[in-house]
Amino acid sequence: MKSYYVSLTGIGESCVECEDVNIDNLGDNEAVVKAEYSLISAGTELSRAFALKKGFEYPVRPGYSTVGRLIAKGKNIKAEIGDKVFASCPHASLARYSDGDKVQGPMIFKIDEDLDSKEATILNLMLVAIQGVNLSEVKLGYTVGVFGLGNIGIITALMYKKLGCRVIALDPIEQRCTLAKELGVEYAVSSKDQKAEIDRITNGEGLDIAVDVTGLSQVINSCIENTKAYGQVILLGSPRQSFECDITPSFSKIHMKNLKVIGAFNRTCPKNTVDGSNDSVERNIKTVCQLLKNKDIDVSKMISRVVDPKECKEAYYDLMYNRDKATTIIFDWSNYN
Repeated sequence: MKSYYVSLTGIGESCVECEDVNIDNLGDNEAVVKAEYSLISAGTELSRAFALKKGFEYPVRPGYSTVGRLIAKGKNIKAEIGDKVFASCPHASLARYSDGDKVQGPMIFKIDEDLDSKEATILNLMLVAIQGVNLSEVKLGYTVGVFGLGNIGIITALMYKKLGCRVIALDPIEQRCTLAKELGVEYAVSSKDQKAEIDRITNGEGLDIAVDVTGLSQVINSCIENTKAYGQVILLGSPRQSFECDITPSFSKIHMKNLKVIGAFNRTCPKNTVDGSNDSVERNIKTVCQLLKNKDIDVSKMISRVVDPKECKEAYYDLMYNRDKATTIIFDWSNYN
């Protein structure tokens, strides 16, 4: 069967290409997913589209957030033919894909029919956010600062709010702060003097928990600066870009304030629920699906636009260079099936 897919062909260059996909002779853990929508990751995916992270070669097949229908499957796939599924497969109209049991492996999960397919493409970003939230030690009434208000940052802020925290969300882009407020974040700060605003809101006490969602080393330094003694710094963003500074002052603050710095790389918890663990991807996806269904996080307001995959180059440029206007862009595969 014909399948159309997005390919990154060089720095800032992308296009839609076509290939034949064999849907026969599937392995026990293989499935074929017919895509409805897929989401562009404005973090990992842009780092590949514009070579922000070194160590890979073009062409690259990007994407890991697809919602579609299962049209063929091996015997170990839990979903049934025709089920709506979320799959961490690349952007493609038709994908032959494996469901693995490794933490960083491919994943396919059945999702409820009443979940909006466009909104459900954000599930992977919600899985990233919940990883950082679950790794932190949260108490009712804690003050949490979330640094960076892309999709994951806003979702993270709203998760902490649901846990009863006072949340201060920070981003230099005013439009992102406005969106965060519309979605229910009380304090959204775009001021360049973030420390002054944090001190004002907390009466100089600082943050119990600071969460970096940017992956920028200078922002991580700001998290350390603004966290109170015995507080926590959560590294949810993936550092990718070089940054030169004297790191000793930050190390000194970690030491003198007895800070706990926690790495929160996504999917370091087990994929499947196991005895002795209260955390797993399987459990987390059930939780975030419920958040979507209940409209606890109204992700519909986060979607900038839905486009034909042939507009991929423009979409990547908008997410990279027009961040005041573009937050979430989703590919619509209906014209390719």
